[in-house]
Amino acid sequence: MKIQWITKDDSLGAVTIYDNNIRLSKKAADYFVDAYAIAIGVDVDENKIVIKKVNKEEAESNTIDKSRLYKIHIKPSYGRITGKKMIDELKYIYKFDFTKQPAYKFSAKWNTGDKMLIVDVKEGTYA
Repeated sequence: MKIQWITKDDSLGAVTIYDNNIRLSKKAADYFVDAYAIAIGVDVDENKIVIKKVNKEEAESNTIDKSRLYKIHIKPSYGRITGKKMIDELKYIYKFDFTKQPAYKFSAKWNTGDKMLIVDVKEGTYA
């Protein structure tokens, strides 16, 4: 018998997209507690949204366009990212219709090597 043990750290975080913000579950938000800012990207072919942790040195260097950085607000039980343009782009790319659904909820997994949260849009549920 070949057993693969599952630890708490392997559990998935949750990311919920509303018409005015992205909310991260406590598990997902805990990865960003010490983040200076975050960058958000999409992989349309793989149906993924990527939320990358950015430290102060990276943010102040010329390697990252400052207009692409967002603040993340960490609360005791969740994290929140706001930005109208960001939400509008996600609505356009993934065809989110907030008049039919109040929110879209997805599972997410932390990528330690790249310091980013990978949100699996194709495995989503409606909140």
